[in-house]
Amino acid sequence: MKKKVLIIDDDLEVCKQIKYSLQNETTDAYYTLSVRDGLKKFMEQQYCLVIMDIVLSEADGHELLSIMSQAKPIPILVLSSKPGNEHKLSAYHAGAHAYLQKPYELEECLAQAEALMQLYVELADKERRYYTLVFGKDLMIDPKSRKATLRGESLNLTKKEFDLLFCLARHAGQVLSREQLYTQVWENDNSYNVDNLVKAHIKTLRKKLTPANREYIKNVWGIGYCFTDEEDRA
Repeated sequence: MKKKVLIIDDDLEVCKQIKYSLQNETTDAYYTLSVRDGLKKFMEQQYCLVIMDIVLSEADGHELLSIMSQAKPIPILVLSSKPGNEHKLSAYHAGAHAYLQKPYELEECLAQAEALMQLYVELADKERRYYTLVFGKDLMIDPKSRKATLRGESLNLTKKEFDLLFCLARHAGQVLSREQLYTQVWENDNSYNVDNLVKAHIKTLRKKLTPANREYIKNVWGIGYCFTDEEDRA
């Protein structure tokens, strides 16, 4: 699967220069000139790097940076025309992983981008080395065989149901939004109604977990869902 890079800058020439410098047989680069389109693309697809101008004329770049860094664990390279360490530190505090001040050497920008993409790929590979999850004597989820059993009986999950359950269980105690679940489970699939798609799968998954007489998947109002093993916590 190709690596994907998102470029957000209101300067068309900057976008094109970076895009066509990064684009190759292993990498696809996309650009957008507005905050609105940039955030939309960011939420809809899975990227391994975002390159963005912190000084966007349309909106507060720091706010956009903060939203993206909290929504997904993706490295962000910030470009800025503002001089001084104060602006650089402000970008890092908002969620930037690397920072370049304009004007910059294209070679340095590309080197930074390649280093961040490589780090993301290596960490993602380690994340994929999953281990069997066991919750008390009831629930066991084995990612290698892609089987989940409840009280010794197979749950007979569909592919998406298993991926959804494993994603939630692997982040037990952590609240995940529907957008985060959609990004991790559906990856590059496109859907115009993410909320309904995730809700429907959560509903069928809960039905299959009812023999446990325990609510493994809890609603967190206004945010998303959280996997919890209440018996172990009691």
